[in-house]
Amino acid sequence: MDIFFEEQNIHTQSSDGELMMTIMSSLAQEESRSISENITWGQRKSFSDGKVHLPYKRFLDYEKGENGRPAVVESEARVVQLIYGLFLEGKTQAGICKYLEELGIPSPGGKPTWSKTTITSILQNEKYKGNALLQKKFTVDFLEKKMKPNEGEVPQYYVTGSHPAIIEPDEWEQVQAEFARRKTLGKAYSDFSSKPTI
Repeated sequence: MDIFFEEQNIHTQSSDGELMMTIMSSLAQEESRSISENITWGQRKSFSDGKVHLPYKRFLDYEKGENGRPAVVESEARVVQLIYGLFLEGKTQAGICKYLEELGIPSPGGKPTWSKTTITSILQNEKYKGNALLQKKFTVDFLEKKMKPNEGEVPQYYVTGSHPAIIEPDEWEQVQAEFARRKTLGKAYSDFSSKPTI
């Protein structure tokens, strides 16, 4: 089937048309690669300058402040502090999910149910202690926009005191130590604590 591109005066089934389509396709791909590289350079320059950008719609506890830096949402801050407290009192991620659902507290995505992955992410995210590890993931393929975890392929930047902390650094470190302790116990660890009071 022959397609005619009027603006370029190209018939797809002609020999000239096939060559022109190949050239135009290559040019378009090169332009896409150039744009992707410029965006990547801009992001990495921002990272190296220590500028922190949060995915606010999916991130519990912070909103974009007047100066462009993350600002604390007090009502959500109490939820994050509750999660850390419950974990240190002995609750598992599943137990914390159940507890928050019983209280009717919605997840960061606004859903009535919580996932263990979300709780783990909140408990292990350094941003809650006011710091930020930048470039945790990077784009592998500019055409497919495929992302992968950064395992040393590109530089990472650790910014301390980049925004207000919700969790004290000592408490954050205690939680990481508790994760390590529970990992050594494996399946022997269970949610044994009684329901705490708020």
